[in-house]
Amino acid sequence: MRANYFRMFSRSRGRKWPILPLFITLAILAAGVLLTQTSHTGQKATAGASTEEPAPPPFYTAEELAWFDTSFTDFLEQRRFNGTALVARHGIILFQKSFGYGDYRNRAPLNPETPFQLASITKTFTAAAVLMLQEERMLHIDDPVVAYIETFPYPEITIRQLLNHTSGIQNYMYLVERYWQQEHPPTNEDVLRLFVRYQPGFNFRPGTRFGYSNTGYAFLALLIERVSGLPYPEFMHQRIFEPLDMHDTFVYNPHAQHPAAQHSAIGFRPGRRSFIAIPDVVHDGVFGDKGIYSSVVDLYKWDQSIAGSVLLPQHVWEQAFEPATLQNQHTVSYGQGWRLQAFLDKRVVHHPGRWNGFRTSFKRFVDDGATLILLSNNSRDISLVVEGMQNILFHKEIRLLAEQPAEDTNAYDEEVNGALNLSSD
Repeated sequence: MRANYFRMFSRSRGRKWPILPLFITLAILAAGVLLTQTSHTGQKATAGASTEEPAPPPFYTAEELAWFDTSFTDFLEQRRFNGTALVARHGIILFQKSFGYGDYRNRAPLNPETPFQLASITKTFTAAAVLMLQEERMLHIDDPVVAYIETFPYPEITIRQLLNHTSGIQNYMYLVERYWQQEHPPTNEDVLRLFVRYQPGFNFRPGTRFGYSNTGYAFLALLIERVSGLPYPEFMHQRIFEPLDMHDTFVYNPHAQHPAAQHSAIGFRPGRRSFIAIPDVVHDGVFGDKGIYSSVVDLYKWDQSIAGSVLLPQHVWEQAFEPATLQNQHTVSYGQGWRLQAFLDKRVVHHPGRWNGFRTSFKRFVDDGATLILLSNNSRDISLVVEGMQNILFHKEIRLLAEQPAEDTNAYDEEVNGALNLSSD
């Protein structure tokens, strides 16, 4: 066809054929066809836009939501749970309620905004802060700690080993109890000075074993201060709590009380006739391993910020949720600030907490889009309560199994890490 066209064009040159009018005519015809097709397409698009697509069905019916509320309430009341609870799935809060008192002495009632000492749930925030600094290229977690804390007495320990509890460093609580002679509680800087002065040996060679370590996270908090130039409480406020509108969340500091501490829950232990308030202890001046107070409302904001990759990209969170690898290539069920668990053959990242009467649990069922938060303040173990709550949440899935998965109570017991009979712990 192309050859015929050129032959026609060649013959026309001798006859002075009016070529320009021919091209104009062809262009007009082509434009007419295009306009017709566009008109039909536009009519179809308009018709499609005017037809509303049916809304997707809700994840839960009103009857199911009512069942969850009744089931969770009855379960917690039967176990005389004192604290606050929140359960969510698929972005829907299925249950949020408070039970009992924040202060037994004056029967001050709890509410979902009441801040509790999170204990070791604090580690999820401390680890995130370290990863934020890495994203800003202010540090790298495979660097030795001594690169940022010059007097740190263990040049072989890396930041990563502090994050995943494979450093082998000894418990600072023992050192404080044995050597601290001041009336005021020691700070993180004071803990560093104790380690520099006495240089206790390792529990094991760094990187060869897992050994849950509050000391590692106390030094991570100090690392955050040295690298960022901000006190740990201020860094957390500016970089995490304030951006996420976590208004009931703060770092407890016995040297400078936060205003929200006035309406926080108090830790209690059972007495002969009533519950007894637990006062501050010498370790309360150290934070990073513990020390953050928060409410179930604010912890759900923290959960949703992780799910939405608000403060860190998704790939960083995925790395934080990967098991730590030892030098012999074996893995352990701890990532970077998170304990790792399987439930119904799906991933769970979580952290329990235990400190001075407070018992806490924050579980994220990553593959199921679910969250379970329990905060309590009367020294009662909550591991079986957590187990029961998650069995209610996943009751449909559990029906297909012969046996119900059991909660890992060892994770809760390990939180005290051999501390010397502190308060009620």
